[in-house]
Amino acid sequence: MADLHIDCFDMINPFVIASSPATRGADNVIKSSACKPGAITMRNYGHGMGGGGFFYPSFDAVLKGQPAFHSHAVGKQLPDTMSSLEEYCEEVRRARRDMYPETKLWASVGHYHDIEKYPDWKERWVKEAKEVVAAGADAIELHFNTPGVATASDRQFNYYQLVANCTRMIKKAVPGTPVMVKLAIEDCDCLTSIREAVAAGADAVGPTARWKAFYFDLDWKTTQPRPGSGYGGTQANPLVCFEIADARSRGITIPMYAGGGVFSYDQALRYIMAGSEMVQLGAIACSGGIKVCERIIRQCSEWLDKNGYSSVKEIKGQALQLFNMDNAFAKRRQDKLGEAYRLRDADPEKCIGCGRCTDVCWYKGIELDGKKARKTANCIGCGYCFQVCPTKALEVDAAGILKSAFEEK
Repeated sequence: MADLHIDCFDMINPFVIASSPATRGADNVIKSSACKPGAITMRNYGHGMGGGGFFYPSFDAVLKGQPAFHSHAVGKQLPDTMSSLEEYCEEVRRARRDMYPETKLWASVGHYHDIEKYPDWKERWVKEAKEVVAAGADAIELHFNTPGVATASDRQFNYYQLVANCTRMIKKAVPGTPVMVKLAIEDCDCLTSIREAVAAGADAVGPTARWKAFYFDLDWKTTQPRPGSGYGGTQANPLVCFEIADARSRGITIPMYAGGGVFSYDQALRYIMAGSEMVQLGAIACSGGIKVCERIIRQCSEWLDKNGYSSVKEIKGQALQLFNMDNAFAKRRQDKLGEAYRLRDADPEKCIGCGRCTDVCWYKGIELDGKKARKTANCIGCGYCFQVCPTKALEVDAAGILKSAFEEK
């Protein structure tokens, strides 16, 4: 069975159950630890909890690995059940004692609303960090990702300065304890945020996608109760992959724990292939349940076994070869596929004469000869017609052609 162990922070696997209702208090941390993740981030003191979430189009789509998004929905909003930092630290102690012993316990410190609520928020955060570490937390997380964080206080503070100053402040408060900095990719330049966190001494950064948004049905009165808050989903995967790969390609070597919209094992593996050591499971943990998280972890291991990898470390950053292709090679690869498109004519046995191919051709490169499609000398190999053909009368092994370019190189 493939080894999922992560050297940085000595984690049994790369999965982190993110700060969420699934990690609020010792009971939920203990419950979440049943899926045996590498780490769990206990939700911060004073945050409260409540409400739910909904998947669109359905949770069934999530289970089948289909595109889906997630947002907040119904449920009573509850105040924090812990009335003091001392009570919270007792929850940390109980969680550390009773959770799955090989899972690391991270504790989230502070919340960006504190900046608006408390004049002494810095002192509060420093005290929280010191106390939770003394209570047994293995690491501290600074959570600068909550939806809308980059626009808090009506943009009256500098987000990058906040990241840098708070990272430096907490590192000084708890020397020797890893400080993880969870970062937004909304309303800011993620690479700049990462660089600020690195310069301030962060031990890991977690670029995470979660936006303010406004989803509604055309019959808008039937839309879920909170259509514009905490929006995320599978559409985030390519965006976060870009931020990971961009940072790695620009010299960022610090460990990453990327997150946002990871609802299936293949999305998790993409983050690792893009260069992230770890992967956050947030929405899927609180809205899908711990058994689904357990399945994702198991399926990642099974995929590695099936594809001949003995360790998850072997695939880390593999896709950077794709991200960093030089222009000449990228063009050769593109031309290789284009030439295959140009030379392949429609299979008359499969062609039904529907005309979709001619409808999307802008070069007069294909025409209907009676009831059958036929290429002309004008075809440039753009591939539009291949994409719309319903019977695969126009078909090439695009995946094999593109892969072969790397093998030939």
